[in-house]
Amino acid sequence: MPLKNEHLARSQQNLQFARSFDLATTPYLDWVVTAYFYAALHLVDALLDQQDQIHPPDHKVRWEMVKGRYYLMGIKTEYRDLKEHSENARYQLLTFTKPKIERDVIPLYEEIERHIKQQLK
Repeated sequence: MPLKNEHLARSQQNLQFARSFDLATTPYLDWVVTAYFYAALHLVDALLDQQDQIHPPDHKVRWEMVKGRYYLMGIKTEYRDLKEHSENARYQLLTFTKPKIERDVIPLYEEIERHIKQQLK
């Protein structure tokens, strides 16, 4: 099971990947959305490891943790919405645009990051 620091490193890697795209020109905006989601997911997993040594085996268990752990409840809505954007990009093939990502995706990630980093030791 990956530990907190490994999750933080993977989160940073996913974030760098997301930010490496030029949102105005890339045809891979679906990957940008997905990378922001996985950057957030690894932040969640890092905090779960730190607080309770929990290592969710899948998205369903992780979602239950986000909804049920007092230290994650503050980002429940942001995490759910970012997850839905990622699923819409991957499975529903919804088209994302630069303004939509800047307005609807990045702020969700930033709020999750802010909330979790305040609690990391």
